[in-house]
Amino acid sequence: MNTTDFNKLNGLLSKLESAANKASREDGSFRKYHNESVATLRAMRANLKHLEHGLRTANIVHA
Repeated sequence: MNTTDFNKLNGLLSKLESAANKASREDGSFRKYHNESVATLRAMRANLKHLEHGLRTANIVHA
């Protein structure tokens, strides 16, 4: 893996989060039943940054 792979993954997570936020605003049943999943999605982006940093420290991911 390299930095480009993490950027692509972060971009995909961003698109998914955006779609989920839109669905939450427009569809009450989505908001009711998938609220926890949307929160998990937000946490995934933060965890991805920590994971990338750890892999760089271990010299597994290169710029």
